Amino acid sequence: MMNFRKNYITTVINYLAFVFVLIASAAYAKEINFQASVDTEVIYLGQSTQLQLQFQGSTDVPAPDIPAIDGFQARYAGPSTMMSIVNGRMSSSVTHIYRLVPLKTGKFKIGPFSFQHEGDTYTSNTLTVEVLDSASNAGVPAEQHQKPAVNLGDRVFVKMRAGKKSAYINEIIPLTITLYVNGIGVRDIQYPEYSHEGFSGGQFDKPGQYQETVSGSVYDVVEFKTSLFATNDGTYQLGPARIKANIVTRKGRSRRSHMDDFFGRDPFDDFFGSYETSSVELKSEALSLKVLPLPVAGRPGDFKGALGKFDFNLEVSPPEVKAGDPVTLKMIISGNGNFDSVTSPVLKQHEGFKSYEPQAKQEGNRKIFEQVLIPMTDTIKEIPAVSFSFFNTDRGEYQTIIRGGGPLRVLKSDRTEEVTILDAPENSARTVVREKFGRDIIYIKESPGALTGQGRYLYKNPLFLLLQIVPVLALVGVWMMHRRKERLSTDIGYARRLSAPRKARNGIHEAEDFLAKNRSGEFYDAVFKTIRDYIGNRFHVPSGGMTADSAGDLLKDKGLAQDMLSRLIHIFRECDMARYAPSELGRDKMQGTLTELKEIIDYLERHKG
Repeated sequence: MMNFRKNYITTVINYLAFVFVLIASAAYAKEINFQASVDTEVIYLGQSTQLQLQFQGSTDVPAPDIPAIDGFQARYAGPSTMMSIVNGRMSSSVTHIYRLVPLKTGKFKIGPFSFQHEGDTYTSNTLTVEVLDSASNAGVPAEQHQKPAVNLGDRVFVKMRAGKKSAYINEIIPLTITLYVNGIGVRDIQYPEYSHEGFSGGQFDKPGQYQETVSGSVYDVVEFKTSLFATNDGTYQLGPARIKANIVTRKGRSRRSHMDDFFGRDPFDDFFGSYETSSVELKSEALSLKVLPLPVAGRPGDFKGALGKFDFNLEVSPPEVKAGDPVTLKMIISGNGNFDSVTSPVLKQHEGFKSYEPQAKQEGNRKIFEQVLIPMTDTIKEIPAVSFSFFNTDRGEYQTIIRGGGPLRVLKSDRTEEVTILDAPENSARTVVREKFGRDIIYIKESPGALTGQGRYLYKNPLFLLLQIVPVLALVGVWMMHRRKERLSTDIGYARRLSAPRKARNGIHEAEDFLAKNRSGEFYDAVFKTIRDYIGNRFHVPSGGMTADSAGDLLKDKGLAQDMLSRLIHIFRECDMARYAPSELGRDKMQGTLTELKEIIDYLERHKG
């Protein structure tokens, strides 16, 4: 009896302990720990660091909307989840990663961040990150290199300028967007994007490059030019202009230890991986433009909307014709302005002429209209006058230019008109022509006569039967070519995939030419462009801002062999290094890079992933 009671009490105690552990485990499972961290607390202007917001205890916490961080530009990079089992206990976490690009030097406080999830509020810890001006100060105490704060915007920035602060409706406005760079490496520069509501904008011209001195500092300048015009009157905001690019900076070297001096530092540790790229979006100030309506007073009756500063000339060809022959009026409008608004000049009068619609074509800063006139009689002595009205945007007034009225010699036509009588009167005389029997009428033969064979039947000839297949094959071939052409025009990915090896071969030939001339800078630029464009075309992805990291992320799920993926990333790294340390690369190294490029492209062409 005593043993039974003792066993019963032990069982109850164990049960209560088990329930207590379950409750404690459940309470622990619901607890979420929110921590913030950065991968480095000291960075240099132009570099970037990762901000990691970790939620320990759950994997379904969404990415927080973090507020603006003083001194940094933040961009969400993606989540990272993790699960682990230690001593029989399972734990899970999700880490949301943000890329921070510093905008100025100094010490900055990051956080604390607050976040609400399922009714609970979580608050992170506070971080401090110091941004230095140059990696050359690595290892120097902060108090020994105190300098005035330097903004990233002082080293690389964008300006947008319009040719006019006010303009009329449909008046051409020159627009220039300029990227300034000083002391920082920038590559993979994309064409600008800007908001232009209320305006019709054109394409950017090929960018120009030059140097300009601003406030005593020399900047490398990339200039983009275009033009636009307003479609309605009012006050509008143009921009801001945005340019996306990658900033390339040298990483700070760690201190050398005595062991490094003794055993020797691996030179590849300083050569490879000594540069890093950080994507950044640069933004200009917005512009305010006032658009004026065209004045009503003084508007000519033949005005059709042409705006600008124009001249008008008229050419007549030929100066002498016969009645019924065509005369060509060549009306040439030249100058500066919105040629989209220029329409054909107007004939003042054209009695005695038959006119046709004019045909237009544009050649640079002039627009040509050709109109055909046909003089109907030889009494015409001059060509009709032609007028062209436009609004002079420089003077702010309407102008009309009248040309023509010159002599035109029209001769009498030497052709006689042939008159055909369709319905003759009933009482008119008819001319009777006597028929010639045997020529005018062929009678039906009553008997075919004796039938004789005329050789082998054509349809039984094997060659004739074989030739009937040729049109069918030609039709099938034309149909297949049409289907292929249609797919190339509609399936962009298919078209890019087909063009990838051809463009890669052209890039390799170009690199071989630079290798033969021992021009390392142009060689590595050609290699970088070839591998970047090939990957973009082969896998139908944008190639403008592709880097070694983005190429690795793109191809890691394509089933490539790990060694080939590593070699591909290695080519990107070599091209980056060649731009900043060309003297360290010899001809043998360039030949090895070219061979590796050919092998990787050949492997990717044979790879079906």
